Amino acid sequence: MADEQGWSQLELTVPTRHEDMASWVLVQGGALGCEVLPHSDEQVVIRASFDKHVLDQEKLQNLAALLEEYGLSDTLRSLKVSDIPKEDWLAKWKEGFEPFRVGTKFVVCPLWRKDDLSPEISEGRNVIFIEPGMAFGTGLHTTTQFCLRALEAYKPEGNVLDVGTGSGILAIACKMVNPEANVIGVDTDPLSIEAAEIDLKVNNLEGKVDLRLGSTETVADMQFDMILSNLTCEDIIALLPDYVRMLKPGAKVIGAGILKEKLEMLKGAISRYPVNIEHAETLGNWVGIVLQR
Repeated sequence: MADEQGWSQLELTVPTRHEDMASWVLVQGGALGCEVLPHSDEQVVIRASFDKHVLDQEKLQNLAALLEEYGLSDTLRSLKVSDIPKEDWLAKWKEGFEPFRVGTKFVVCPLWRKDDLSPEISEGRNVIFIEPGMAFGTGLHTTTQFCLRALEAYKPEGNVLDVGTGSGILAIACKMVNPEANVIGVDTDPLSIEAAEIDLKVNNLEGKVDLRLGSTETVADMQFDMILSNLTCEDIIALLPDYVRMLKPGAKVIGAGILKEKLEMLKGAISRYPVNIEHAETLGNWVGIVLQR
């Protein structure tokens, strides 16, 4: 994926209270992973890694616009870009990634910890192994964890669509909860599809999830019992017409990635369609929702 010369690193100093937000924005903007370091009592340093060929002037301008859109324009004064060898970044990533529980049914575990995963952590749970050679969606983010927990309360059945599948972690979780579910994962980024294929293989689910490059247009002729949509509020609003058209009566959308201050905007959009909010949960700066057709 990345070349032998390594990756580029973007560094920002941000208020501690905005750590989660800034990391999320950088990943949405194409970062492969973020390292967070203490800076002072009120600030942290975030180091985001990018494929060396990707972090050009246009990408930097797009990232600056994203940071400004999410109220982080003050952090741009601290922005620095440097190169980092691939082996150094991967070593740091592996050092900081421990198995962790999500909800009552899941454990997310790096593949290199498979042999020493303790029964105390994994007993009675579905263990999702990931191989984050590039850190696409590890399950660490609050919004991903909301979606995993929602799959405990709302069992995936029939046709399930994971929009913006990333590492495939939610699609994998669906197959673990219900192996009979027909799960399709779509993503517009070919690198994400590659990452999802790797993670499916390490979880012995190779070929069990239909991965497609693209978005809802790749499944336009299908009807779904559940749609997973861990995307931005704006993306969810833009896709609502497609979701409503593809949802069976009574079907659900599990959505996250919604900034708390944008929830009213989402509610306004939802009011124009035959769906209602069955459940909403505040997660720090974020909101997770379950919609029903």
